[in-house]
Amino acid sequence: MRSILLTLTVAISALALGAVALWQHRDGNLHRILGQPPTAIGNKIFPDFDPNEAVLISLVSGGVEADFIKTLDGWKSTKPWDDRMDMRAAMAIIGFTSSTTAVDLVERDKLDPDLSGMGSTSHNVRIKNAKGNTIAYYRLGRKTPWEFLSQAEGAKPAPTIYLLPLERGRKSHVYAATGDILPLFKDNFKYLRDHRPLYFNPLNLQKIYIKTSEGELTLGREKLNSPWRIIKPLDLATDPSTMKNLLEKLFEIQAIKLSDRSEVTISKERTSSNKIEISIVNYGSDQQTKLEIFPAESAFARTSLAIVSDRPDTVFDLPLKSEPDLISISDLPLTVNELREATLTNLNIASIRGIAIESVASPTILVSRDPPAPWIVTVSNRELEANEQRLFELLKAVTETRALAFVTDSAPEDLSPWGLDRPILKLIFLAENHQSLTLLFGLDTSGNLYAMRKGSTSIMSLDVEFLEKIAVRQHEWRHARLGSFNRVDLMSLKRQDIQAESLELSYDFIGDTWKAKRGEKDVSANLDPLKANFLMGVIESLEVKEWLSEDDEEAIKTLENSFLKFEIQQRLVDEFGDKTGEVTEVISIGVSKTSGKIFGKKSSENLYFSLSEETVLKLSIPLLDE
Repeated sequence: MRSILLTLTVAISALALGAVALWQHRDGNLHRILGQPPTAIGNKIFPDFDPNEAVLISLVSGGVEADFIKTLDGWKSTKPWDDRMDMRAAMAIIGFTSSTTAVDLVERDKLDPDLSGMGSTSHNVRIKNAKGNTIAYYRLGRKTPWEFLSQAEGAKPAPTIYLLPLERGRKSHVYAATGDILPLFKDNFKYLRDHRPLYFNPLNLQKIYIKTSEGELTLGREKLNSPWRIIKPLDLATDPSTMKNLLEKLFEIQAIKLSDRSEVTISKERTSSNKIEISIVNYGSDQQTKLEIFPAESAFARTSLAIVSDRPDTVFDLPLKSEPDLISISDLPLTVNELREATLTNLNIASIRGIAIESVASPTILVSRDPPAPWIVTVSNRELEANEQRLFELLKAVTETRALAFVTDSAPEDLSPWGLDRPILKLIFLAENHQSLTLLFGLDTSGNLYAMRKGSTSIMSLDVEFLEKIAVRQHEWRHARLGSFNRVDLMSLKRQDIQAESLELSYDFIGDTWKAKRGEKDVSANLDPLKANFLMGVIESLEVKEWLSEDDEEAIKTLENSFLKFEIQQRLVDEFGDKTGEVTEVISIGVSKTSGKIFGKKSSENLYFSLSEETVLKLSIPLLDE
């Protein structure tokens, strides 16, 4: 009897050990028998989860079940509605599962379910792969009292939530898990339903059809990298920033509320011609996705109802007017004049070789260049280096100024109503390939400014301030450099201001030394040579703020009582450096008592100029240590 009992005991033990060996061989461990060890603090709770394998998400919360499946067109819900899932929500759930880590843990039977939210208010999440195998299964409770602070620089405390793995062998511990996706499960999962009516890849769009009460238009592009154009009703270039704005807002606009089509009645009056229709077509497809936005119930309505062709069972309540943090229907640029290129030109500045400025106020000014040489201005058959600031202002104005409105796209032969029959300004641009562009500007009898391109039938209205940005007088195009001064040829520099006796400086270039006299007194010992060098450097590089005409009344009156004067005596030399004579230039500077502007004038010219306050401060630097 004892031997039989012993034999049975040995056999059972062997069978048990064999089963253990089989389980270990199949699973690689004994977790099914002994349970999986809890995740160590700081480690991922689902380390083997592969986000790329997720194709099915099943959720249960408060007795409501929801299933979402990944398709070629994105994530879709099959329960409790047949509709598109918000891709951002799917990515949030999958991203949370993949990245959440254990901040703390507690044995499950030692945690109050009501305190942790693991009771009736919990949320179950199950994620499966294409084979139908569960790759993550867990329950979420409330937020924990603890926050997680990453070691990354500048990181802020992040919330943690109670998480209980529901996979076999892992139900023994509840974790304080990093991340918070609890808002996604509010109100029976309604936030998981995509509130955006249109879902598309902006890079793959080929055409957009728009119909409003103002008419119909078609936007299109030939290739993926081609710019968008208005194809109908006119062939026009689009404004790149406005087109980008349209695509972004079409993608981002979302409903305040979603309803099932069976729950909403849309009257025939609201499906009239007053509705807005927006249809999109992808490359390689003839199928349109059409969004129809119906007229609001009243002028005071907050939303308008809308439907979209690829989600026929869903009705969208879209924001009608601008609200904080919401894209509204009124934010969508949907008309030709909003979408068309509204700038005067799209000039390629690098290709410009010449600009002719014809004005009723002054003879023609020609600005030209032959790269890499600088810009040259030709006035009265005389060539001078052009004023770069005036050139910059002109090019900036014609490439950035936008139309206030487009008056007409079919201008008649008679252009007199807009003053374009006798333009007050004409700008002609010549490119290196000998192509030219001519812009005409006119004023109507009310002083409104209009512009059109020669050869075009479109007339646009502009802000009249545009004219102030275009220098049309010859003297305005002079280079900003005041004169040709240099210390090599300097004989003497006398500075006189109203607060002190004049100070005369002389410079020895070979010895690099300065001497100074105040009146008849030698004050060289008190002269700071560094400050003298600084002053001479300012004079050598002196540039005016603006050249003014010889009859500028304010400048004339101001300089009747100048407060600062420089007398600069230089030797004249020939090409071999031999002295051929002397020249003296007097620069007078004054400040207007009415406007505070600073004016100046050279004795050798009749033109006046203005200076900046910074320049005058440099010219007034104290030179003597007294």
